Amino acid sequence: MYVHFKEDIKINPARVINKYVEAIRSNVFVSYEKDFAQKVISALSQEYNEGSHEPPLVQVVEDVVNSVDSLIARNNRMHFELSTKSVFVHGNKSQVEFDFYGQRKQRELCDLIFIISVVLNSRKYFEKATLNQFKRDKIRHKITSWSLDNREQIYLLSSFPSFWGLKGSLIPIKRYNLPNYSGCLGSYGFLYKPGDFAFVSAPRLSSFIGDKKTLRMTDLYNLADNRMSHIFGYNTIVLSPLWPILGNCHFCQDISSFLEEYLKMNIGEPVFMIAGWDNPQAKNFLHELMNVIENKAKKTGDQRIFNFINAFRKFPYEIKEKRNPSAENLDFAFDGGGIGVIHTTVDLGE
Repeated sequence: MYVHFKEDIKINPARVINKYVEAIRSNVFVSYEKDFAQKVISALSQEYNEGSHEPPLVQVVEDVVNSVDSLIARNNRMHFELSTKSVFVHGNKSQVEFDFYGQRKQRELCDLIFIISVVLNSRKYFEKATLNQFKRDKIRHKITSWSLDNREQIYLLSSFPSFWGLKGSLIPIKRYNLPNYSGCLGSYGFLYKPGDFAFVSAPRLSSFIGDKKTLRMTDLYNLADNRMSHIFGYNTIVLSPLWPILGNCHFCQDISSFLEEYLKMNIGEPVFMIAGWDNPQAKNFLHELMNVIENKAKKTGDQRIFNFINAFRKFPYEIKEKRNPSAENLDFAFDGGGIGVIHTTVDLGE
């Protein structure tokens, strides 16, 4: 069996994985997972309890982001820490342009980016991310459903054609070519009453709906094949099926199951893996976006954004790399925004 490892590894990746498995079995980890879910559910429930108010979807995203900021838990006996930082960048919706079957289309890239990093000895060993688009439910004749008429965005988040940021967008005005090896770089969060959401990867959604224009609540049962290939076929670490981490989960029926998979690093595209297959193009995109967000904060003096960026950059990756490009060299608009970012760090100590 061929096993691919990055150069300059100082610690055997198996040690990181073993400590991660030990951590997720602890009471502190499970309690953190439950607290995380409760905060998100409470934020969504409060919005739904507004009744006829129906706040804009952007407000729902911001409330979810704010609900989990600075969520921290420590296990002093096992010497690990779980921490989540989040930020919502205000501004115009961040649109991108791409080719859709011979036509140039403009669509919002996403509402919310979920990122999770695993750290040991103050170095990142694993990092995953997914670009998530929220969809609000509609209830008619007591049937819950979601509109899928925005086929261009489904195409964008499932196929990831070359795309460009536009004037007025937070996304840099340059061409991006992002692989989607896991099929989970793009995803959807289907919100439903009384305050929950179902998670579906964009490719799974696209292949399931065909030419349908709506997704019904009953369809979620048919999407619920939750089998995971550990670190999907492209990766080369051999994990026991009993190890519920570093998998490739494409569907979760509710927030609780989503956060369980997210915190076990089963959600999203591997943007950095110390061993196995990862996605340097997606990693570079994330860091360019962070640079742009930081540069916007310099103009507005937003300390919360600075705190978030500093937390994201606190730990370097466990290989020698070129520095990520500065936002000063990227063309973007300072009025762009409308994106939330949630970043969780699993610091295994030592």
